[in-house]
Amino acid sequence: MQRKILLISMVVCVCLLQADVFRYLNTARIAYFNEKDYGRARKACLDGIAVEPHNVELLSILGGSEMGLGNWAASARAFEKAIAADSSKALEWIGRQAEGPKYYFQAFYFFGRELYEGAQYAEALHYLGYDNIFGIDDINVRVLRGATLYKLERFDDANDEYLSVLNFDPENPDVNYLIAKSLFDNEDYDGCLSYFATAVEYYTARYERWGRIIFQNIMGIDSLLAQKIIMMWKRGETEQLDRLLVDSLKFAAGLSVQGPNIEQFSKTAEDLGRSYYYYGMAYYDLKDDTLAVKYMELSVRYNPDDIDGLYYAGEMNVKLGRYADAIPHLERLTDLYPEDKYGWFYLGVCYTETKQYSKAVDAYEKKFLNIDPESIDVMNNLAYVYREMGDNEKALHWLIKAEELKKKTKQ
Repeated sequence: MQRKILLISMVVCVCLLQADVFRYLNTARIAYFNEKDYGRARKACLDGIAVEPHNVELLSILGGSEMGLGNWAASARAFEKAIAADSSKALEWIGRQAEGPKYYFQAFYFFGRELYEGAQYAEALHYLGYDNIFGIDDINVRVLRGATLYKLERFDDANDEYLSVLNFDPENPDVNYLIAKSLFDNEDYDGCLSYFATAVEYYTARYERWGRIIFQNIMGIDSLLAQKIIMMWKRGETEQLDRLLVDSLKFAAGLSVQGPNIEQFSKTAEDLGRSYYYYGMAYYDLKDDTLAVKYMELSVRYNPDDIDGLYYAGEMNVKLGRYADAIPHLERLTDLYPEDKYGWFYLGVCYTETKQYSKAVDAYEKKFLNIDPESIDVMNNLAYVYREMGDNEKALHWLIKAEELKKKTKQ
């Protein structure tokens, strides 16, 4: 009799547990599919998994909910557990969803990227490997896997991955840029140059193709006007851009017709400018300042508001003693970003070297020292500028201040 009672109790207990799991699962389904309330769905899944840890549907909905909340690591791990519990059921669930495998694989890709950026290369490679399980063949995944293999010093495997990417489309500038950037990030500056060169070549062809459409009513692509168009588009200055298209480029319908072409032109200019930027930085790291500044100046020609490009275009010219060439880049930099004290410092150097002493004083005294009031180097530079201007009293003032600050810092 006791054994029967015990058996009945166990059956009742199992039924109660199954009822709990079903309740949690039903809540998760409603919250995830109908309400798009990913937080509520997540809680229901976690409560249900606490009762039944290997429930594939709960784990899968949890993975989707974490994706909706932007938690790539938690999402990938939930899907991983679902696949480990029953791969056929988990993949069947993913396949039934409207978004499909490519959407849900993003959890693995972005988590892999986070792991890569955190120098956890072996684990990154593990999660990227789920592309085979999901049936995904994506350029970005292959490039990231190549970079990860490179970090793990599996150089032959990394090269195989890169070459397989080029098989997709050897003349695609995006593919060449991705490979070049991956090699650059891994500090293979010599190895990335040819890929940046190819990216630049094909981005240039694309840029000129869109340019011919936009500048079809005048003779050729006007580089200054092109810069203006790009800046207006990026800043959302639609009214001014519309007038420019009507008045300068002779498009009576203006932006209403040319908008999509301007968007593609601007995007391609950004891609081209970004490629030139890293092309220049690769030469910068290889200590070839002449080629570095050449490509950096081309970078800001196509990305005229890029703060990093403007800074390095200025700094590189200063290193080469081309002070007059550096000034326009540094002036634009400090106009866009007045808090850049190093931009003001180099601008002060350039104004001094070109004997524009009043401007040098303004750059050092009113701008730089307003950001960093305790710079001994700038105080010494001010003393030099005032001496060159014949104002020995102010020159002495800044020398004394520099000396006092030097003593203070030693205490």
